[in-house]
Amino acid sequence: MKKTIVLLIAVILCLSLAACGSAPGSEQVPQNPNSEASDTEGSEEMQQPQSDSSAQSGSTVEKSEETTQQSMDLTGPWHLDSEKNDHTALSDRFPGYAEWGASMEIRSDGQMSWYIGAEGWHGTYEVDGETLHAEMNSELDGRTLSWDFQITTENESAMLETEYEDITLCWIYGEAEESSN
Repeated sequence: MKKTIVLLIAVILCLSLAACGSAPGSEQVPQNPNSEASDTEGSEEMQQPQSDSSAQSGSTVEKSEETTQQSMDLTGPWHLDSEKNDHTALSDRFPGYAEWGASMEIRSDGQMSWYIGAEGWHGTYEVDGETLHAEMNSELDGRTLSWDFQITTENESAMLETEYEDITLCWIYGEAEESSN
């Protein structure tokens, strides 16, 4: 008798979940493949449903899509561009770069962090047009610096460039490919 009741409850639960998923007005929005590793909870652009309303002007829709696209392109993992960065200078400047590499993470909640070798930074950021402004704290010596990353695109990929002391750092979106060294 207990097995029958448990089975009946399981069937009701499955039917309820199936009904919720196909309820009128519930719209499933496909995920952007660039946002898989990103923290997108809380991002207003990501949570607002797209509207096909003819009452909206074309420029408003285009502006919304550009803002959403920019937000999706910036949040997530970043790595140093292997072609644009001087790896000898990076190895000389950042102890441990050859062993540990480099990575940056930009989150939708306004937080970001990066490391190159043994040196790491974390803090907050905001985007203003084509510039990402960041207030970062060094994990190595505790100092705080303001950073400006220029946002560009090349071959349909987002890039961030900034000056660090005497080196230009060029970051590109996505996980770094494994090197065959």
